[in-house]
Amino acid sequence: MSFSDKVWWTRKARIQTEKLLKSNALHSQILLLWYSFSSVASAIYYLNLDTKSTNPELNGVAWVVFSVLVLCISGFINGLSFKERAGLIKECYETLNGIYQESKEVNADIKKLAEDYDQVVGVCENHSDRDYYLALCIEHLTKPGKPDPETGFKNGLDRCPTNYHWFFLGCWYARRAIMLSILYLLPVFIFVAMEKMF
Repeated sequence: MSFSDKVWWTRKARIQTEKLLKSNALHSQILLLWYSFSSVASAIYYLNLDTKSTNPELNGVAWVVFSVLVLCISGFINGLSFKERAGLIKECYETLNGIYQESKEVNADIKKLAEDYDQVVGVCENHSDRDYYLALCIEHLTKPGKPDPETGFKNGLDRCPTNYHWFFLGCWYARRAIMLSILYLLPVFIFVAMEKMF
């Protein structure tokens, strides 16, 4: 693997990292808004039912706990600072693009570029295996032409995804979909449970 290929793949993986961080930031904001709305809506709903309820003290207990949970989650999400991390990753892959362009020159000083590369990738967090696998699969799918029958590489690529990469990404997306579904449906589950219990 040449140095320019290493820089190129690192850049592609970091792009996927930034996309994931931005997606996490968006979902976290939507979830906080949804949880806050659910908490207020349930408080109003149970306020109106207090006179008809058999146990008015317990009606709002779960929703008070839920409101405290929303407060704790908002502090936790702010601590994760998705947008700031995405900004650092973006700076990193933009700088890597410059290093990549220089490395393609005929008289490039690879030793100096390697030092610059190490310095740039050390500034922000590393990408995950998922980010690399996703970059690998996306590049394989989007490159025009058919793969080489011997190597499986498409024109211009020095590697291709294996069955493990596809399986890993499938499992990751399934886990993410299940987790997000649970998080979005949690207020509904709590409401239904409270209605059945009280």
